[in-house]
Amino acid sequence: MKRIRCRSGGGDRYLCRSGNNEWSILSSPVSWSPFPIHFVNLYGRRDWPNLPSELTEQIASRLLRYDVAEYLRLRAACKAWRECICYSSDLDSRFRPRQWIMLSKGDGTRCRFLNLATGACVQIDLPELSGHHIESSTEGLLVLREKTSDDIRLLNPLTRALTNLPPITAALRSVSPDWSEDWKTACPSRIVYAGISDETSPPTVALFMRGHLWNIAYAKPGDQRWALVDDKGWRTFPNRRVISDGELLRYVWYLSAVTLRGRIYFATFQGNILKLMLHPRPRLVPVVNDQSSHMIWHCGILRHNVVSYLVPANDNHRSLLMVRYYSSLDHLSPDEQRRMKRRKRTTLLKLPGDRPGQYRWHQLEVFKVDLAGKKLIPVENMGHRAVFIGDVTCISFSIQRFPSVYGNAVYLGMNSHCSIACGVRHLNDNRIEPRLEHVLEGGGKAPLGLDKTLRGPERIVPLARPCSLEEYLVCHVGFKYGIKD
Repeated sequence: MKRIRCRSGGGDRYLCRSGNNEWSILSSPVSWSPFPIHFVNLYGRRDWPNLPSELTEQIASRLLRYDVAEYLRLRAACKAWRECICYSSDLDSRFRPRQWIMLSKGDGTRCRFLNLATGACVQIDLPELSGHHIESSTEGLLVLREKTSDDIRLLNPLTRALTNLPPITAALRSVSPDWSEDWKTACPSRIVYAGISDETSPPTVALFMRGHLWNIAYAKPGDQRWALVDDKGWRTFPNRRVISDGELLRYVWYLSAVTLRGRIYFATFQGNILKLMLHPRPRLVPVVNDQSSHMIWHCGILRHNVVSYLVPANDNHRSLLMVRYYSSLDHLSPDEQRRMKRRKRTTLLKLPGDRPGQYRWHQLEVFKVDLAGKKLIPVENMGHRAVFIGDVTCISFSIQRFPSVYGNAVYLGMNSHCSIACGVRHLNDNRIEPRLEHVLEGGGKAPLGLDKTLRGPERIVPLARPCSLEEYLVCHVGFKYGIKD
């Protein structure tokens, strides 16, 4: 007879199974065992392979809510457990490794991954990367583009599940005729961000693209081609500019995209937040309209005076932060500038200028995004959390498992639109630190700021080895391949 001891309001109960597989509840055990919760066979040993399937499924579901890696370890521990635990190879939201990021990639297919919630670090050999470019990542999934056919695939690095999507070339050609020509050159990739929307079944994947025009393509498994957000979708947020030939084109300058609870949000350079809705028809829904325009014309070229980044605010991806960086104080009146410079607690940054003895003033603000109230709430203290912002991705995590990283601080990633003179800003005392220095693998100093001529960002390596966690992370948010191991 096999028994499990359970506790209830009326005292201990014992779930027993006889030889004919019939279960019964007894008020007292047939023979006592010192283990408080156990499963014992006739010889007094634990019979874990024959654990009831209902109990195994419940344990698996709890582990899956904690981390998909723990779920996979449970499946690998026992063949009997693996047979009764379900496994999904599609875009099921339960199996997305949201807390895992790719820190670095070597010469082959071996990559280093880090769990931002637990601090676990693993190296995984991914032969699926062979013949593919890594274009982006979303929800812990790697967005791959096949080198010859331009097919898009989503790879789960932990489960090794591949989701096939249509080729992206046709969508790019429909936006700009010469896009398909420069796609095979050494120009930077046109795909900058990705997101997954659970509004549809199966989920829809959205790709944010940059080029002569900026647009969003979307498709789901089984589709024959990628579709683009049409003019009706863009018209909900009328942000336009006039180009040289006088033609009026829609132009939304997005800088970061985040998937939050099955919905896709993205921020514009100015600080507006929009939500990409795909049902019943694709459209952009303004969520926070906080800035009208902070872009200036200089010598006939449109320049950004402000950049804004969306960041997941907690480990559960339940809320958002926005980090906004101004490269000058032109958006403030002279009186506002004087008042802010006199304050002890200020968001202004005093950075060295081009000449000795000269200084330039910048501004870095942190906000909590109130999605319900459709507003931004200033944040002066993030507690034990650290934020890393970059043009590739943005992350935040608790430093309790990473004592080498500063808490209540904002790290500016490599190769970003932000000033190269500032690397870390501490919110508690407004102290700033310079950026970490890196070099090119072939020799020469690596550019700290945005450099569009840098064809191979994976060639960036730290100035000295071994790398610190900060060096891994500032490169992770700035380059698609991170640091090269």
